[in-house]
Amino acid sequence: MTSKITVLPGDVVNRIAAGEVVERPASVVKELVENAIDAGATRVSVDVEQAGRRLIRVTDDGGGMAPDEAALAFHRHATSKIRTEEDLLTIQTMGFRGEALPSIAAVSNVRLVTVAVGASVGTEIRLEGGTLVKRRDTAAAQGTTIDVADLFYNTPARKKFLKSPATELGHVCQAVQRQALAFPAIHFRLSHDGHVVSEYPTVRSLRERAQQVYGEALVDACAAVDEQDGAFHLEGLACRPVAATGSRAPQDLFVNRRWVKNSAIAHAVYDGYGTYLARGRHPRFVLALTVDSRHVDVNVHPTKREVRFSDQERVHEWVRARIQTVVGPASAPSRFAVASGWMPSQGASIHGASCLPPAGTRGLLPSRIETAAESAQPYLPSVDLDVRPMGQIANRYLLAQIGDEVQIVDQHTAHERVLFERLAAQLGAGAVASQHALLPQVVELSAREAVTVRAHLEELRGLGFEIEEFGQGTVVVRAMPALVAQSDPQALLRAMVEDWEEQASTLSVQGRYNAVLATMACHSAVRAGRRLEQAEMRTLLEDWRDAGFPGTCPHGRRIAMRLTIEELDRIFGRSGWT
Repeated sequence: MTSKITVLPGDVVNRIAAGEVVERPASVVKELVENAIDAGATRVSVDVEQAGRRLIRVTDDGGGMAPDEAALAFHRHATSKIRTEEDLLTIQTMGFRGEALPSIAAVSNVRLVTVAVGASVGTEIRLEGGTLVKRRDTAAAQGTTIDVADLFYNTPARKKFLKSPATELGHVCQAVQRQALAFPAIHFRLSHDGHVVSEYPTVRSLRERAQQVYGEALVDACAAVDEQDGAFHLEGLACRPVAATGSRAPQDLFVNRRWVKNSAIAHAVYDGYGTYLARGRHPRFVLALTVDSRHVDVNVHPTKREVRFSDQERVHEWVRARIQTVVGPASAPSRFAVASGWMPSQGASIHGASCLPPAGTRGLLPSRIETAAESAQPYLPSVDLDVRPMGQIANRYLLAQIGDEVQIVDQHTAHERVLFERLAAQLGAGAVASQHALLPQVVELSAREAVTVRAHLEELRGLGFEIEEFGQGTVVVRAMPALVAQSDPQALLRAMVEDWEEQASTLSVQGRYNAVLATMACHSAVRAGRRLEQAEMRTLLEDWRDAGFPGTCPHGRRIAMRLTIEELDRIFGRSGWT
């Protein structure tokens, strides 16, 4: 009887492996550049023809290989990076599997020229479809040059899946720029069909490299990140909340200099922005996280695009807190001293006691809006400036002089931020102040909404609500948070239910509460279209000033536009004279 199970031939095994490692020309570029980096190169050149279909050549000035090592490098799982199983727990190099070169050679024609350090002669090796066809001594400069020609010539089905030359070249460019961002001290150059596409000379920092790759505009719109605590170090750039866009590009994340996709860290970054990020807007960032290699597993995916952490929750919380520190205003909710007894009245719902952050916490959020013709300076450097309301525009914007600047302030978003900070401060102090209703209000909810409210009754009590179940799908609201006591309880509860359902997967307790607090503040804030008296304008502006002039509401919408005295002088042609 013929056996149904057989051992696959070596060439078939290699082509299967190639399907995992070599997806497109950019995959070849990534693997070869990583080998150059591991070889200690200070200059790496990538030359491609026909977007990599015809030729991919990677040249480096690294340590090279001895003659006997050159041929061995094309054997499966032959590597200089690790020796034992224990080495997998402390990987320091970009490569380690020993799969890249044999996988690439299995689906292309390869020529390798390499000269080891101190050697007087080099080695040239040629392979066709993974089979060695030539080996000889040759003269060359120190380092390694590897040509990968006719990619997928022997796997036509794979070749058919390649996209247009422009698309494939775009992926090659991305592969090179990711390596350039990870290694600022290495000089990278990419050319296509003989024309230089990009070149990244050696720089001293990730910030400088990001400017080379993405331009000055992105760097100016970002805050610098450089946070270290024991086993963790996070550096790079994260855009200010007002510079968030509808696009997710760029969002580059490196772990131990390896570009990766990691949902936990990406979520931590978004969670760090919290209420400063509007719905539908995305932060742009270039972040490099360094972790003790013993606590991160890179042996997860054949392309090494994914990593796992031994304590993922700890990493998530640390990154979230660091991002929050960098992108949020210094007057964080937990730092406010809230005056007790503040109650909104029906006639003056925006009045209230000031909430001054303690000394040393008054750093303010920088702001730069690409679509507005205003200065890119940080927000006002002091919360002690005089505020002079000058009027109201269309019953929705306040015009005011603050210090020497003219500010146009969105009355709703400014008041929403003030209420949010006070609610957050009260919650951080233990409980949100509650106010009983003269007449309890009956609220009817759908079955789904009622289930959610029932599951969060304890949290609602901590938020200042007093709610009792009153039959199927009905609750009685006997008390509301004092700061939002004028809100419609049914609309507010339904909005909070929506927040809880959307935030169900949020790891951070603070993140879940922030979404709910933001909704509470939004429902109670003064609405656009309401006419304010002069005293109400002054109170609102002073409350916003005392909150530290935050640049966005809890949902990330912009609060103010400013004109500095220098900008006014420029507009009216007063530069250099009075």
